[in-house]
Amino acid sequence: MIGSFKQMDKKRQAFDAKKPSADYSHPFFQSPILPVFGSALSGMLLALSFPGYGNSTLVFAALIPLLFSVQSASVKKAAWLGLLSGFVFFMMSLSWLQNLTGMVSGAGLKVSALFGYVVLALYCALYCIPFAITAALGIQQWAGKNLRSNVRLMFALTMVWVGFEYLRGVLFTGFPWNPLGVTQYANATIIQVAEWGGVHMVSAYIVWMNVGLYITFRQYTHGNRTKKYRPHYELMIGLLPVALSVAHGINLLLNGPMPSNSVTVALVQPNITQSDKWDAAKDQDVRERLEELTSTATRLKGLDVIIWPETAIPDFLRPRGNRVSYNMVDRLASQGTPILVGTMDYSELEGKTTYYNSSILVGTDGLEIAKYDKQHLVPFGEYVPFPKLMGKFTPVEIDFGHGTGSTVFPLKNKAPFSVLICFEDTVAPLAVNATRAGARWLVNQTNDGWFDPSAQSEQHLAHAVFRCVENRMPMARCCNTGITCTIDAYGKINRKLDPLTKGFTTVSLNPRPAGLEQTFYTQHGNAFGKASLIAGATVLFVLRSNSRKRRKKDETKES
Repeated sequence: MIGSFKQMDKKRQAFDAKKPSADYSHPFFQSPILPVFGSALSGMLLALSFPGYGNSTLVFAALIPLLFSVQSASVKKAAWLGLLSGFVFFMMSLSWLQNLTGMVSGAGLKVSALFGYVVLALYCALYCIPFAITAALGIQQWAGKNLRSNVRLMFALTMVWVGFEYLRGVLFTGFPWNPLGVTQYANATIIQVAEWGGVHMVSAYIVWMNVGLYITFRQYTHGNRTKKYRPHYELMIGLLPVALSVAHGINLLLNGPMPSNSVTVALVQPNITQSDKWDAAKDQDVRERLEELTSTATRLKGLDVIIWPETAIPDFLRPRGNRVSYNMVDRLASQGTPILVGTMDYSELEGKTTYYNSSILVGTDGLEIAKYDKQHLVPFGEYVPFPKLMGKFTPVEIDFGHGTGSTVFPLKNKAPFSVLICFEDTVAPLAVNATRAGARWLVNQTNDGWFDPSAQSEQHLAHAVFRCVENRMPMARCCNTGITCTIDAYGKINRKLDPLTKGFTTVSLNPRPAGLEQTFYTQHGNAFGKASLIAGATVLFVLRSNSRKRRKKDETKES
């Protein structure tokens, strides 16, 4: 039996040795259209992996067409192919931005909204260029030589992608939307490693596996596998980190949620359209809907706090004159449960008025317990950069002020919490700062009505999942139109309200236990992202220098 297996293996090796290698001189392989198609295909596959399309498994192979497209390209061509791939990716995954055209009136502002969408997608695509250049240079210098060179290529491309993904999230105040790791938000087993390296560590596993698969496929297409049979070491090495992270995640999840003194919250989802929020004639309708839902919720026993979404009331909670909204909140809170109100606020200092997007906790005596002002503002939504130049292209009439830090809201005999307003749950350092300040659970108050109906609300929720895992903190999300839910400390989502419906839900969550050691991520922030940026920039510099040296050497030989 053993002899027959050996004989079969010899026959197969002899057959492989006679098998011709692929002929890449054929016009099909030399077509300039093929790399363009591969680059665009990668962009489409990346976008299809994100919420809204929901094919999260595709992301583990989405970069392979781009890698094949740039493998023989010059630096300049690789840069253009990387830009194209990134542009297709962000145009598709950010397509919900088109809905802003329905929120503004006038042809000029509608064109400006569309132009802004295209410019943002193009800007984000710039961060794909270093990856494409590194791929072109790295493949030409390392790929296929030996196992060590192949692993070096896997490491280099992973560091470059993750490093520049991190840079996109912090440069110019940052746009940390849709890092690759977000595609796995519903896969609780694989995302638990975020407690060490954040969402970017999940991105790293994805890129690592993409490059391992690419090298495996390339060894077939370039004839390497025709020489002799050997195991797919690069494929196994590519799968190893994913397998280990899944095993780690299963171990954590089987241990169950962390026990603590639970907090019971009521989350109110009024489902007010954005046009109604802007219509002063509908102000009383908005108040009546909030009062109806909240009055019903207060009849339930055992509530610790009632939460309203971002800018829930149509005016200021603390006005100097008109007290309609304050009187309503005072009346509702006096029924026995504090209310966390999303509201606009302002301060006056030396004749200057500064407006804020705020969250105010009102006690059962009608007095303010604590207040938080939003720190990370949305450009062209809450303030206008370069107002003299850009002011005429946006409907924003006033600039909001930045908050100065996290607020820890106390609850009587319950764990304290901190608030993240709107897109602040996509900004990882804000959740870290809140955890360090003493918060034991998080609240996200959001109004995603600007973009409904679209994939935006699902993508927004996906980012919030990672803030919970990174800090081992549960979160209550209260949204105007959805998605209202809770997320536990392991990233598992508990949904009880459908999007675009009016209602409220009561949920109990387990705050982070007092005295529990902070996660590595909470203690050190995005150390992994920073290290990846340094390593990626170094790799790119070394590869570029080697390429120039080789070119000069070749020119010297020719002369």
